[in-house]
Amino acid sequence: MKALFAKKSFEFKIEEREPKKPGQDQVLVKVHACGVCGTDLHFARDWTEGFAPLGHEIAAEVVEIGTGNIPYKVGDKVIVEDVALCGVCEDCKSGRTEFCRNMYDLEGQPGMAEMMTVNYHLLDRFDGIPWTHATLVEPMAVAYNTVLKAKIPLGGNVVVLGPGPIGLMCVRLAKMAGAVKVVLVGWSSKDVREAARLKVGTQMGADTIVESAEGDPAKRIKEIFPKGADSVIVTSPPKTLPQGVSFAKFGGTVSFIGINLGGKSTIELDVNDLIFNKISLIPCFAEPALNFPETIKLLQEKAVDASLLITTEFGFSEAEEVFRNSDSGREATIKAVLVP
Repeated sequence: MKALFAKKSFEFKIEEREPKKPGQDQVLVKVHACGVCGTDLHFARDWTEGFAPLGHEIAAEVVEIGTGNIPYKVGDKVIVEDVALCGVCEDCKSGRTEFCRNMYDLEGQPGMAEMMTVNYHLLDRFDGIPWTHATLVEPMAVAYNTVLKAKIPLGGNVVVLGPGPIGLMCVRLAKMAGAVKVVLVGWSSKDVREAARLKVGTQMGADTIVESAEGDPAKRIKEIFPKGADSVIVTSPPKTLPQGVSFAKFGGTVSFIGINLGGKSTIELDVNDLIFNKISLIPCFAEPALNFPETIKLLQEKAVDASLLITTEFGFSEAEEVFRNSDSGREATIKAVLVP
């Protein structure tokens, strides 16, 4: 079977591997689709510690069952989580599941592969969703949790920084969570990829689009929300976090998910500003995976239109070209999905 890996400067490797026979509490799944995450782009652009396995937005089918009391059967359609809570550690048993550090994981296997052998605890059963659309379950769960941590008040005002797939889903979910007005901040509609994403942002429910290239976005946000936004959601790179803080009102909340693996994760923040304005900064990290059943329901009910987000399907031989185009912005890519 084929499996995809990459490292710095977009060097890719397709390995031929023999699928591992499932053992205790394991199943063998056939991957039908796997989405490209921003983290995968970081690996392909910046990762230097050998070849990194690519892909964790996985929609698959159970094809073989291992031993043990496994609540799945051959033919089940499943989402494969990249990390699942253990359910038995002190934090899990105390209701603090987001702090579980004793997790099941993919054991170094790329989701961008033809087959995978995984522990059944990583699986979420689904139906009624096309394979490519089902790859949005994982990134939508990231958006879902980031929106929850933003503590949006009913009728609140929200700013979302970054019109990538997660930011776009945050726009839609913020509206569903009770926001009366959502502003989406991007770079410039003169950029091919950015223009496509900002257009979808409007379709997702953004009331106003602010382009940073057109002038100071803080000034524009001040015009829209004179007191600042109740909640700010930062899905763009770490360097934009100070800007996100400047958008928040007195007592506002800033939740953030953007990372950088290329040495640009250190920023400067005015602590006095945070303290005197009582602004809460809440980082979000999608380990362990949480709320997958909820995002499956959202896709099943078409509460989020997946067809607006899935723009590109590709095979193994096209991976390098698709990754480079996704990173460069030369094409109107929103979400690219590998179909093995």
